Amino acid sequence: MRDEKGMGGVAERDAAPTSPPPSPLIPRPLPSYGGQAVIEGVMMRGPHHFAVACRRATGAIALTCEAVPKILRPGWQKFPFLRGGFALVDAMALGTKALFWAAKVAESDIPKDEDKQSIRAAEETVGPALGSAVAAPDPEPADAPARSSRVTDVALGGAMVTGLVLAVGLFKVLPQLLLEFVKSSGVTDGWKLGLADAALRFTIFFGYIGLVSRMGHVRRVFEYHGAEHKTINAWEAGGAGGLNVEAARAASRLHPRCGTSFVVIVLLLSVLATSPFYGLPVWQRIPIGIAMLFPVAGVAFELLRLAGKYRKNPVAAALSRPGMWTQLLTTREPDDAQLEVALASLKAVMDAEDRDRSPVDAAERQPAAVA
Repeated sequence: MRDEKGMGGVAERDAAPTSPPPSPLIPRPLPSYGGQAVIEGVMMRGPHHFAVACRRATGAIALTCEAVPKILRPGWQKFPFLRGGFALVDAMALGTKALFWAAKVAESDIPKDEDKQSIRAAEETVGPALGSAVAAPDPEPADAPARSSRVTDVALGGAMVTGLVLAVGLFKVLPQLLLEFVKSSGVTDGWKLGLADAALRFTIFFGYIGLVSRMGHVRRVFEYHGAEHKTINAWEAGGAGGLNVEAARAASRLHPRCGTSFVVIVLLLSVLATSPFYGLPVWQRIPIGIAMLFPVAGVAFELLRLAGKYRKNPVAAALSRPGMWTQLLTTREPDDAQLEVALASLKAVMDAEDRDRSPVDAAERQPAAVA
């Protein structure tokens, strides 16, 4: 029997979970799965569950799987243009929780207290730069008192706020402050300010990626990011037949629904959305830009979904190409061991989604293998 625990514990397994058998019934559209790279692992999310798998120092795979909190599954998240802003909150909430759990697994494999302190210091430095704080206390026993859970909830909330403030500061406030220097030099034409605005935003974005990618453990995260993409691409191309290392290794490490592509679209749309307000003083432009974050995210999310749905369409492929090129910076080619971790995470969440359905519904929603 498989040993499964929630985020408070670690379940170890030497082999990835088996995938549900393919259905002989009428083919249905493939369910949509997403993911995120974490410390030495991958988080995969389905409609109702998410799983995190991490490679331990012993070589075993630590795995946890649990239901997505109901607060992150409101009914209105299905409405177009509203779900994009919600997707930001969802990604930060589950991503931060997964990062905390992965950090606990990593720290539990470090024997020396001084080494733990150095790892924790690195996490506290790099975590906010990645948009989420990943530092976490040592793993608590399964029967830990409720107080520790409340403390973790507070830490998760603080990490989310820290990541959001950092993102707003880097990509909303800083570009507008720098644009003031451009305006003070005598540039007043709207199209010139728009080009300057776009150049500033993308310089900050690519500079940020280049800075963090110089850190060794961030490069490892980028490799797991590539493993996540390869696994989902193999699943979407081959269904249950693609859930193996060989298929994942042959798949692309780029994916049109990637969060990196999402950021690129948001940056471009933000320039268009704020361009009518270049004549206003900076103290007015900044709150306007922040207020437009969720509407812009809503439009970007719909464009990203279309790019993923019609990826074989030449127009959609051309429009998604800048984001795909950017993924060459945020992903690296993974090894087979990293692919195994990503596959374990995806299979675990698929198993959980399958158990959550009635037998008839589960059979109907099984995807057909793609030839």
